[in-house]
Amino acid sequence: MKKLYWNDGHSKTDPGAVGYVVERKVAVKVGDYAIAHLKANYTVDIKRSTGDIGSLTYICNEANKFGADLFVSVHFNAGGGDGYEALVYSKDNFELGKVFEKHVLSVGQNSRGVKYRPDLGVLRLTNMKAILNEVAFVDNKTDIKDWDEDHELKKMGVALAEAAAEYLNLPKKTIKYKTVVNNLNHRKKASLVSTIMQKIPKDTILNVQSIDKKGWGKVVYKNKTGYVRIKSSTKTYCVKVK
Repeated sequence: MKKLYWNDGHSKTDPGAVGYVVERKVAVKVGDYAIAHLKANYTVDIKRSTGDIGSLTYICNEANKFGADLFVSVHFNAGGGDGYEALVYSKDNFELGKVFEKHVLSVGQNSRGVKYRPDLGVLRLTNMKAILNEVAFVDNKTDIKDWDEDHELKKMGVALAEAAAEYLNLPKKTIKYKTVVNNLNHRKKASLVSTIMQKIPKDTILNVQSIDKKGWGKVVYKNKTGYVRIKSSTKTYCVKVK
């Protein structure tokens, strides 16, 4: 199982940068949402810095002892700039930075790019791949106004979680369902008008990756990824295996 070490910037006694928001508070909220998303959707062993000890040497030693495959630190910036920054040790970690930047861009934050910072303790003292994310500038109202409420911090947390999952190639958690109808349609998209790729017999056990609000489940069947009806307002097509 892959191991991820998550570090919320600063500590319980060091709030970090203070502007329109307090850096430590928003960084912890992003971490809460990110870790909840990872635990709900992926198979991964996560260790998180507690914030009780602010020493970077201690935090890095803890991550090294844990044997993490990836170290993710979340901060918010200050100094009047605008946008996200992916800070990595050197050009050898450029692709790591680009993966995180891609997911941050996908939720609407602009980026100042991937930057090399070999001077930063969490990048210099860790044995594994490591990234420090500067989400937004706390002292720029234009920048931080999009990342200062819970639903916005959740969106950012999920983006960073998905970046970590992609970089580590984490396996998705699945829930087992059994088909209770014969010839269940396995469609290309979650729609009744989408192409039927194949038919699934009754009493087939399916590993369902996710279920949307309309009752469509995402499954891989015979090496093809598609969607099946789990249930509708009038009928049940699959039941959860206990």
